[in-house]
Amino acid sequence: MDDMQKLRSLNATRKNRRHQAAVRRRHRRRLVATSTIVVLGFAGWASSGWWLPTAKAKTELLAAAQTKHNSTSPLEQKRNTAKPKVLTKKQSGTTPKQNSKPTESELPASVMLNVPPQNQNPQLPNGCEVTSLSMLFTAIGNPVSKMTLAAEQPYDSTPRVESSTGQIISWGNPNVGFVGSPYVWSDGFGIYHGPIIKLIDKILPGEGVDLTNQPFDEILSYVAKGVPVEAWVTATLKPTNKYWETWQTPEGPIRVNEQEHAVLIVGYNAKYIFINNPLTGQKDEPVKRANFLGAWNELGNQAVTIAVHGSTSDT
Repeated sequence: MDDMQKLRSLNATRKNRRHQAAVRRRHRRRLVATSTIVVLGFAGWASSGWWLPTAKAKTELLAAAQTKHNSTSPLEQKRNTAKPKVLTKKQSGTTPKQNSKPTESELPASVMLNVPPQNQNPQLPNGCEVTSLSMLFTAIGNPVSKMTLAAEQPYDSTPRVESSTGQIISWGNPNVGFVGSPYVWSDGFGIYHGPIIKLIDKILPGEGVDLTNQPFDEILSYVAKGVPVEAWVTATLKPTNKYWETWQTPEGPIRVNEQEHAVLIVGYNAKYIFINNPLTGQKDEPVKRANFLGAWNELGNQAVTIAVHGSTSDT
């Protein structure tokens, strides 16, 4: 190949390279222009806001689904009661006895409060009354331990006197204070509503509510308002013709039942009364209404609670 041919070949190669470079430059410019259009188009689409209703609808659907997931039945709403606020008699403007007393037909058909259970054992084998009271204090947002209440409750220090056969001749009066010891199973009886009211007033002056001998509807009306009620029944949670005895006290003879027991009423429906049972530590234990009322009547229709203003709507 002569020099002229070599020169022509070199020029052709250079021309071809310049052409390819120009093609690549045009291709890059097109890519940049296309990208700009896409970006501007996306910005215009985003700023137009037409897609917002779709996102809002999705958010509303998610919120609705979450609400449905978190929704509770009326019974659960009652179980999750908010802690009632304690009101003094001056704040409430009335004493508990002056409160209206709804009839059974005016009460909710069923109520269940969410009250943490407590067990009287092993520290207080005879301490059902103060253990139930401790649960009541906790329920109204003013917790006091069962051991503190056991130490602070009134006592009747009258010694126990027995016959040669083991029959109790004389002892203390549960209407005065705790008879015997709450700490020793074989050396204790119990305490009744009167001194328990004094114990409540010692902690919250003037706020003890004695519901003894009140209609049972009145007791349920407190439960319906979110306030549990301590009631005296038998340990078997039904009426009994056994275990009755009489002994002398400084105030005179008293007839008592060895199965005397106190529980906390936390709910009810048409068939059952629900209790927190300090003897077993069971929560929401169902007791047939007839059995509960029979045992409650035998123990003198005793019941106490605390003057509070509460609502089941937040529970």
